[in-house]
Amino acid sequence: MFFRLKKAIMTRAVAKRNLENPFDYAKAESFTLEGAKDPFLNNSYYFSAHNDRMSVFARLGRRINMDESWFCVYLDGKVYSLKQELFSSGESPLSVKREGENWTVSFKGVLNEKDEAVFSATFAATQAPVDFTCDMPAERMAAGIANEKWNRKFFADLQNVSGQCHYEQEGVLEGNLTLNGESLSFRLPCVRDHSFGRRDWNYMNNHLWLMAVGEDCQYNYSLVSYPVMSALEVGHFRDAAGMHCMLESRLDLGEVSRGEVPGQLQFSVRLDSGQTLPVEVKRLAGVTYHFQGGEYILHENIAEFNLGGKVCRGILEIGFNAESSRFFNQRDLQTIKR
Repeated sequence: MFFRLKKAIMTRAVAKRNLENPFDYAKAESFTLEGAKDPFLNNSYYFSAHNDRMSVFARLGRRINMDESWFCVYLDGKVYSLKQELFSSGESPLSVKREGENWTVSFKGVLNEKDEAVFSATFAATQAPVDFTCDMPAERMAAGIANEKWNRKFFADLQNVSGQCHYEQEGVLEGNLTLNGESLSFRLPCVRDHSFGRRDWNYMNNHLWLMAVGEDCQYNYSLVSYPVMSALEVGHFRDAAGMHCMLESRLDLGEVSRGEVPGQLQFSVRLDSGQTLPVEVKRLAGVTYHFQGGEYILHENIAEFNLGGKVCRGILEIGFNAESSRFFNQRDLQTIKR
């Protein structure tokens, strides 16, 4: 009873805030760290592109003192990845640049410590951007807030999770990869993800991100646990009929609370279209990344998805704080109302 009342109160408050502070796409696209002094400020660009033969993911997380750098190609069942994770600011072999309405991604260096790679591709959008604050149903944030004990400190601590802007956009990544002298041209369905603001990886307890993209669909499910909020879930699914936002997830939280990468997941989500979408995920291969001296460990995995009969590839990303006692704030998972 108290949860339903608190959720109703917060749904109205969150909806009002989103209406008064709409997402500014042009401003977000132009964000830079120029003049910044806080080393926890982050400006992160991520691209994830897939078909049934080839997957590529790349992330350039810019900070004032370093570049967090991922680059990975999964080709014909083999992983080729950049082993060094951190570079001095401006020295990463991965480059991300805006050119008009498009973005270019390029890489020149060594993968797997022995494979020479040259990569150059352009991302062109095919869908409108989706902001994870303004474009999601207000009741999703409201549910996360309603699950917690309310007091003055709680609402002050909420500011720790409200300073990030995070949005994604579906499109096509087209370019060329030369690997050990052999050249391959490609055109892949792709999702680009841009987030910026203050990010302290050690403030996260654990998280799960599922993202799939194909020629005729795109799927997203995001779950994150913070000290101030035990579970926040958002998501959406696009098909030929358009974009459908997630109202409820039926994922068993126990499947992602053990500090291990799941080999497969099977659950369903309820969408605002009235549809219940069955989701099946199977891990294929992955790379592990380490943040802030190992305070937070993130596993980025290529995965195969079956979305109500639509088969495509994407990402199963899961991360855990080094302190396993923090997962979901040690809550009894049955007490987390969703």
